[in-house]
Amino acid sequence: MTTADLIDDALNLVGNLPTQAGRLADLALSNAWWAALVIFSTGAAAAVARWLLSRGAMADRTVLEVLPTTGFDPKPEEVVRFGHQIARAHKSVSRWLISSSRGSAVRVRFTCTGGVLSMRVEGPARAMSVLRHQGYAQVEMRPVEAGGRAAPERPQIRLGSQPAS
Repeated sequence: MTTADLIDDALNLVGNLPTQAGRLADLALSNAWWAALVIFSTGAAAAVARWLLSRGAMADRTVLEVLPTTGFDPKPEEVVRFGHQIARAHKSVSRWLISSSRGSAVRVRFTCTGGVLSMRVEGPARAMSVLRHQGYAQVEMRPVEAGGRAAPERPQIRLGSQPAS
């Protein structure tokens, strides 16, 4: 094979590119319906699998209430350490290929019952060993219910005062 043969083959290949591109476009258009069907069904199956996996993870959550003492006055370093501890708890259970981030998320909720503001840390039961460590000095971490299960409650935002009944 000589250099002239290689150059001729390259020129023939370049000359046939428009024809080959036309054939490829015709093939893609004639088979687009089933390719779109395969892509859509794969996406739907992945979404259903993530939803089913998150249902199990959401049912297995625990809630801890953070109860400070009267002399509670955290330093900025303690606040950063508590935030880092919550991030570590999320990383300790996060298996993004197997479970959804919805089920492994750690949530911090502020609730007010009877005029008393309380802070609750909610997370997967697998992360409770990380969350139970003291994040702040002079603070007790106590399960909300016996066994530490989360009570089903809907978050509500109320602005202003309560109407008189």
